[in-house]
This record gives sequence, C-alpha cells and structure tokens, in this order.
Amino acid sequence: MKKKNKKKKAFAKPDDVFAKGPVSMARFGNNSVIQSNWSPEGFAKMQNELVEKYPKVVQDIDQLVAEIARLVSELPAEQLLHRAWWEMAGKHINVVSETSVGTDEIVSIRMIDYIQSIIVSVPPAPNQRDEIMEDEWGILRAKVQKLFQQSNIVYQVSLTAKNRTDPDYNDDLEEFKFKAQSYWCNIRGRRYQVHEPAYLNDMFAPHSDVLKELFGITSEQFIEGVTRIWHNLTFGIQDAVHLFNQFKADVDDAVEAKLKELSPATPKERETFMDEVIKENGWEERRDEVFGKVFGLDLFDVEKVTNLPQALIEELTWSPGEEKEFFAAGQYSGWPLRIWPVFKRPFVRLNGRCCCFDLRSLFDNLYRVVQRVVVRLKPAYAETWKLKQQEQSETLPLKYLQQILPGASVWRSVYYPCPGSTGKKEWCEADAVLVYDDHLFIVECRGGAFTYTSPANDFPAYVKSLENLVLKPVTQGRRFLNYLNTADSVPLFDHQHQQIGQLARRDFRVVTICPVTLDPFTELAAQVQHLRKIGVNVGAHPVWAVSLDDLRVYADVFANPLIFLHFVEQRMRAFGSDIIQVNDELDHLGLYLEHNHYSLHAQQIRGDSQARLSFTGYTTEIDKFFYQRLLDSTAPCPLKQQIPLRLIAIIEFLARSTLQGRSRVASFLLDLAGEWRKTLADGIEAELARQPSTQRPMPMSTHGNVNVTVYCWTPFSLQYRNDRALAYARTVLLVNGEAERLMLDLDFDEHGSLREVSWQWIIREEIPAHLLPQLEVQAETLRQKRVAAAIAEQGRIGRNDPCPCGRGKKYKNCCLRKGGMHS
Repeated sequence: MKKKNKKKKAFAKPDDVFAKGPVSMARFGNNSVIQSNWSPEGFAKMQNELVEKYPKVVQDIDQLVAEIARLVSELPAEQLLHRAWWEMAGKHINVVSETSVGTDEIVSIRMIDYIQSIIVSVPPAPNQRDEIMEDEWGILRAKVQKLFQQSNIVYQVSLTAKNRTDPDYNDDLEEFKFKAQSYWCNIRGRRYQVHEPAYLNDMFAPHSDVLKELFGITSEQFIEGVTRIWHNLTFGIQDAVHLFNQFKADVDDAVEAKLKELSPATPKERETFMDEVIKENGWEERRDEVFGKVFGLDLFDVEKVTNLPQALIEELTWSPGEEKEFFAAGQYSGWPLRIWPVFKRPFVRLNGRCCCFDLRSLFDNLYRVVQRVVVRLKPAYAETWKLKQQEQSETLPLKYLQQILPGASVWRSVYYPCPGSTGKKEWCEADAVLVYDDHLFIVECRGGAFTYTSPANDFPAYVKSLENLVLKPVTQGRRFLNYLNTADSVPLFDHQHQQIGQLARRDFRVVTICPVTLDPFTELAAQVQHLRKIGVNVGAHPVWAVSLDDLRVYADVFANPLIFLHFVEQRMRAFGSDIIQVNDELDHLGLYLEHNHYSLHAQQIRGDSQARLSFTGYTTEIDKFFYQRLLDSTAPCPLKQQIPLRLIAIIEFLARSTLQGRSRVASFLLDLAGEWRKTLADGIEAELARQPSTQRPMPMSTHGNVNVTVYCWTPFSLQYRNDRALAYARTVLLVNGEAERLMLDLDFDEHGSLREVSWQWIIREEIPAHLLPQLEVQAETLRQKRVAAAIAEQGRIGRNDPCPCGRGKKYKNCCLRKGGMHS
C-alpha cells in the first residue's frame, strides 16, 4: 500500500476501446483517452479537402438558416413556443444531471431560445397559418438540429483547416477559439436553479433606489417578481398538471352522478353535461385558470405571473420582427454565432401578451440586461452602478468564503508599499486577505462584465476580458505575494495608511491567489493554467480563478472547512498539470471527490503517451444533489469522499478546534489513499477493543510513504507519558530514515468516543544531539526485530522484496547489506 501510487509507464487496462480510421479512443471509467494516428500525408490530404469544402459548408448553413426563418415566419409564434416549451419540459422531466442530457434534450432547448430569436428577428409572413401541422413541426425541428450540428462540428472543422493555411496559424489559439464559439452556441444555465433566488438578491439588492425612480418598484419587489417567473417555469408544470387532473376528476365525478339518472349518453350529450356541471358548480373561473395554464399562455404571461411594472416589462420584451441585428447583412446572418436576441431581451410579445419561455437566457443575462437598460435611461447612474458593483464584487466572495471557513481572519482593502514604475515606493491595494490556520487566500475581486460580443465576430474582446478578469487580478495577487516575501514579517495598512495587521510568510503552508468574478465564466476559469498558450500568462504560482456562482456551490457542499482546504490544495496541484483539461470548475470538485489526488490519477491513466484525456460524468452526483435541494431545501449533502468514521471523527474534532496547524494534520490524513485510510481506522478500532484487557496503549506506526505514529489513550490505559511516546516515535523515524514523522495522540472516553486530539511533528534535525546515541541504539534494535519477525513469518525475504525495516528500499539494497539478518 502506498500513500500515492507510483507513476505507471503505460496505460492501465481500459474498460472499452473504440477505433475508426485514424482516431482511437479508450475509456477508463469516466475518463476517455483520445489519440490520433494520422499519417502526415493522410492528414494533409484530409485538410486540403476540408479547405475546398469550406465555401460550400458556409453556403449550406446560410441556406439552412433561411429555410428555418421562412418556416418560422409562416407558423403561429405562440403555438411554436408553447409546443416547444411543453416538449422541452417533457424531455427534461426526469433529467437530474446534465451528463444524462442527449441530443433530443439539447434540441428541445434550441427549439425555445433559437426559435424565439428567429421570431423576434423575422417579420411574420402575410400568409401566416393558424396552426402547426405535425409534419411542419418535424421538419422545423430537424432543420434546427441539423443547423447546430453543422455550425458546431462541420463548419468548425472546415474553418480550422482553412485557418491552417495562414502562415501565422497558432494551434493553441485556434483550439481556444473553437471552445469559445462552442460555449457561446451551446452552454446555457450558468448556475444551479436552486441558487437563482440568492443570485437575484445578491445582484439587485443594492440598486433599489434607481429601480424605484425609473420603474416605481423596489429591488425587493423586482426580485419577488422575477422569482415568480423562476417558480412558474420551474414548478409550474407540476402545478398545472395537478390542477388539470384534479379539475378533470371533479368534472368527471359530477358528470357520472348526473348520468346515473339518465339512459346511456352519446359523446355529444356527455360534452353538454360537462358544460352544465361546470356552470352549475360555478367552476368557470377554475376551468379558465386550468385551461389557460395547460393549453394557453398563462404559465408564461409575465404580467399575469408578476407584479412587474409595464414600463420595465416593455424594456425586456421584443415584438415579432422587431430585432434588426440578428439577420442584418454580413457574416453569420441568423447563425447561432451572432448575438442572440434572447441575450438582449428575454421576453417576447405574442398576441399582445409579454411572455417568458426561456428561463436559462433570462437568468444568464438578466443582470447585465437590466444594467444596460438603467444606464441608458439614466446615464448619470453609470458610475454609481460601477461603484456598487465593485462593492458587491469585494463583499460577496468574502461572504461565501467566510461561510465555508467560519472564524477566518479577514482584512479588506489592504494597502501596502511596493516599488513603483519609477523605482520609488508606491501604495498598492489588495482587495482582501483571508487567513484560516496555515492557509492564506489573496482574494482579488472583479466586478467588470465579461464581453457580451460573440467570439466569432470579436475574438480579441474575449482575450481582453480574460486579461481584465483573470490576468489583472492575478498580477495584483502576485504583487502582494512578493511583498509578503520581502521580510520575515510585513505590516498591513488601511486606506489612510494606518497599520491594521501583520503577516509572516513562514506562518502559511499554502498561499492561494484567488481571483473572483461576478460574471460566471466557469468553462474558462477551469482551464486558467492553459491560458498562457494564448498569451494570457498567469505565471507559475498556482491560481484558483472562480466565479461567485462557484463559491455558492462550495458553500453548500463543504460543511468541514479542513476538507475544503484540502480540496483547494488538490485544486492547486491540478493547476500544474497539462493533462487536466476540463470544461467546468465543478469537474475539479467531482474529480476530487472521486479520486482525491486527481492530477496524479490523470497522470497514471495517460502514462508515457501524449494522448489527450477527456473527463466526463464527474458532475453527475453534484447535479443530483442540487436537483434534490431544488425539491427540498433541507436535503443533506451526500457529496463526500469515502472516509472511515474513525478518521472523520479526528478531522471533525480538528475543524471544531482553533489549534494552530490543524489543517496540516487534516491534510495529512486526507492525503491517504483508500487502503491506508482503512488500515489506520481499523488499527484504531482494534486498539480500542484491546485496551480494556491490555490496559496499556500500543502505538501504531506506519512506514513507507506514510509517516505517522498513533497512540490511543483511554480510561483503561496507563497514565499518559509524552516522553515515552515521543521517544518511541523518534526511534521509528530513525529506523525508517525519515526526515519527519507525525505523532498523533487520540484520547477516547470509556465508550470509544473521541475527546481530544493532539499532535507533534517530529523532525530529525530538531532532535537534541545528546539523545541521538541512545535513540540510534533503540532504532537498531527495532530494525532487527522487524527483519527477524518478517523472516519468521515469511520463511525468507526475496532480494527484490521491500525491506521489512521500513526504509522503503529493496531488501538487497538495505538490511541484506548490513549482514546477519538475511535469509
């Protein structure tokens, strides 16, 4: 057993292997290894063919967009979106994780957001039909599906081949462009639905005065109104179906009671009776409500659902054919690669009613949409919005970090002297510094907007956004870290240059530079270490770039601050891995929960090959948990690693304590692989069972890559003697040839419940010189006992077997050479 498995020289055996032409893929659980085996000649030929096909691919997509637009203009918009929404709802009714979303589910979403964008961009045809025929719906759906297949895959492959002919072509830049365009066309839903109300409150609460001035409502009323839309489009289908079924049952019962008095009725007579019983029971309003929600637009009618003022609703609504830019002449006219109208205004006017069908686009863009509306109506408020936004960006991340790390020490707006451009000292600012035990977080907050322009039209704006939201705060964080390294201890100052604190670099085992943004960009943040390939170099020191939405998730997942800190340590190790390339920050969380040292796990899978790894399915359990939270706000979080209860008890005790260094001990235990965790926990259990009989503590010591000695103290054991325990642990350290070892003292009551945890880090260089001679004699005796015991148990020790003394060497290179102890 090892604390960390040794690096493998080749792949482990895959679960599945697939090969087609020059591409092969192997699956290892949730991980896929993809490798291309093109010959140079074959690849060049394929690329030339793609370049030749490029104009035809563009022409085909233009034609497909035109056909979709014509068909949409001829069909009734309210029926299109009503059917699209109910079809989408039906296909997603049992979907609890995005990893289980297939092509049908994805197309059902595009039939809402893309079709709504077409409706508001293309004037209705003069000969618009009254209803949608089944074959027309099927044709439209098939064309939309084909459009996204063509623009996501065929077009991108041909475009890359064309760009390769440019002498200045850069493969890394091209890959990033492709990813950015793919995210633009396909990724919707920036946060878990259960977090939408908190998001609204966080973002809009500071702007109550201007909303009152412009629209006559407070931010609280605005949040309440939008939350009603969220509730209606999230739970409304259940409510509507329940009302319909109950109404139908009541009407059927009333009709049956009436029919008992008569002879069997024809269907037409039965229908007449239905109208009669509805009228007799005064159910007309109930009927209208049920039919309006199930068959009409009441579920989506913004004015009917909310208390939002008409003026504000108008600002957020397009009428059919009103938006002129989506289909304006030029490249990508009507393509998914342009700015979609639903990104700019989420509502659509249908037969005089303002409706909301697209919950994802509403919440993904609402904050920036309202910001642009407010600033356009009141330009003088632009600077106020910016200041309030900056205050939010500096306050909210700390709110969630302190929820995860209760009791953390926090300094906001920290000023410190640093060399200026002219060489003179200048005052610089760090947005916040957070300290929890031996972890230091340098938090740099960014409230600016990520570009709303399409990466296909304005890719430099994408790179500029990354520089503003990631590179600039990372540079500021590094600057503070450099200041921290300038002396044994450095002072911290407020904006008036009065000292407010002091920090020493030696006190911190882990320092994390943490840029936090208000705007979500988790697809890019998850790959921040790879941005240097496109010129956004965040440096060698690990960086953890997250959005506010990510912190909301972590606040719900991590109940134990020390486990969270261990995750951060593993997240920082992944920063240095060129193998870990995931599409979501939460993939890192899923990988950690599944594999612990997940960057090492990835290296072991890839071995010495240059294959690319794809990590999929790691957010499945996370998605399931937040789906349950959506249904039940009290649902407990099941997202935990497999850790034995005895070790959990130790880590939870450490989390409740304020002892300095507790995080390092917890990380040591959490670093253990599954077998070591079980071995240690079983050893504690066995020792507690023995002590009522033995009445003395028997130390447990591990060797190899895990250096810990554990003492269990109970009311049945002898009085605690630290000198003896320490001497033994030092002896083990010497016999194993270690630089340091953890000695862990666990105090239990008579029922086996943990009462106290204490520890010492034994460092060889710190052992007093006058004790070494006696300890070395004891170490030699212990070494001989171990070897003799191994020979007695095994009969012989092979030359290439691990030496039983505990040094981690082969027997032939260790105790066999000492003589007298070999077999």
